[in-house]
Amino acid sequence: MTVYEPTVSVLRSETRPHAFRSTSASYLKAENAETVISKQILDIIYQYRLEKVADAHDKWIEGTANFLKVIEKYVKVGSMVHMCLPAFPFKSKNQVTKCLGILPDEAEVAALTRLNSMCEEIGRIWAPGARLLIISDGLVYNDLLTIPDKDVWAYGQELRAMGAKDFRHIEFSRLRDLVTIDLPTQLEEVSYVANATNFRRALLNQFGKDDLDVYKIISEHEDTRLTYQGHARFLASDLRHAFPKSETRGSNRYKSDVKFLAREMIRRGFAFSAAIRKNFPDYLRLSIHHSTGEYKVSLSLLPTKTSYTTPWMCAIAYNLDGTLISAPKADFEGDPKYELVYKDGRPSFFKEVDRIALAQQNTANAIKDADSSMDENEAKTPGACSHCGKTTHTESRCFDKYPHLTPRWIKKRMGLAKSRAKQENHNSDVSSNDISSSEMGGSDVSSSDAAGSYGSGSEASI
Repeated sequence: MTVYEPTVSVLRSETRPHAFRSTSASYLKAENAETVISKQILDIIYQYRLEKVADAHDKWIEGTANFLKVIEKYVKVGSMVHMCLPAFPFKSKNQVTKCLGILPDEAEVAALTRLNSMCEEIGRIWAPGARLLIISDGLVYNDLLTIPDKDVWAYGQELRAMGAKDFRHIEFSRLRDLVTIDLPTQLEEVSYVANATNFRRALLNQFGKDDLDVYKIISEHEDTRLTYQGHARFLASDLRHAFPKSETRGSNRYKSDVKFLAREMIRRGFAFSAAIRKNFPDYLRLSIHHSTGEYKVSLSLLPTKTSYTTPWMCAIAYNLDGTLISAPKADFEGDPKYELVYKDGRPSFFKEVDRIALAQQNTANAIKDADSSMDENEAKTPGACSHCGKTTHTESRCFDKYPHLTPRWIKKRMGLAKSRAKQENHNSDVSSNDISSSEMGGSDVSSSDAAGSYGSGSEASI
């Protein structure tokens, strides 16, 4: 497709860009070039949409008209399309079953790649391109979920390093972009943590409402209800290790606590959204939460068919065919067809094991082990006593090496055996003497004559 290059003649006259000359005349009469390219840009964004949940009304028609107005403002002046996305707060508190650690891993890489690709696609049809501003909401909610401020800092810094290196269409906002607060010119970890509470206080003071009826807006505003339900779902699994059930916190109390925290997130989210609207009024508003599609474009950050569409809430795995699947890390750990892959010394993602290659490798290893065992058997019988070489016992129970360990009944039996062996040796000696005597019978002096000559003289005379 030809890239649409904005010029004064295109933007301000009836001249049409080459890309739209094949468009039907009736269509061009109804819509000008700015509207056409705006629709094409929005169509690209819609390809990354989050699928609507079953209990939500579909108001994409109403929303489309609003989104086109935002995009068309940029197109009319020939400038880059700006979008903003509140997201990437911190890794889930539940690192036992859900995610691999506190720092970004391959799941975040996949998400940023997807968002950057969306901007690149827009750039193929609109020369000024598009840029996405990620507004981290980590410090808005982390204290509610017992996430340390320094973990939010570490997560955000790693993301920024990723963005600067590989994702040129993505940028990240700063605290001072949202609230009026006295901050050092250059934030470091310590100054960030020191000002985290000040940021939350400033956000609520400048944009919050003390009289906000959270129950009412949840019941009356469908997008708020969907966000609240999303909060409650992930909190139920996230906090089971932070606030475990006990004798004083049963199932009902735990559910009540989860709903309370979800409502507090809605209260703070209300102030956070107000800050975004004030500071980025012309940006196309994107969201990670399910919605009706009337006020914001809900995106799936991961190219997955599962319900785990945010990288900080799960782990990812790559199948042999190259497709990505997302799920809690415990699901992959319990599935023998996946193995964990490390990057830079940290667990990063899972990959499907090639069973044929694995079987071949296992066979080769088995042959190698068998050859090694045969070599060892030739040198020494496995399990034999290293002292006497017998296979009936180990060295630690060898009575030859440790006679004091020999039971009495064995000693007695060994004693009888020795006596019997001694008697047998004696009988063997006697038999040998008899044989020698018989062999001497053919000589001039017999054994009986020799005996008589040394006997009494009376017996000799008879």
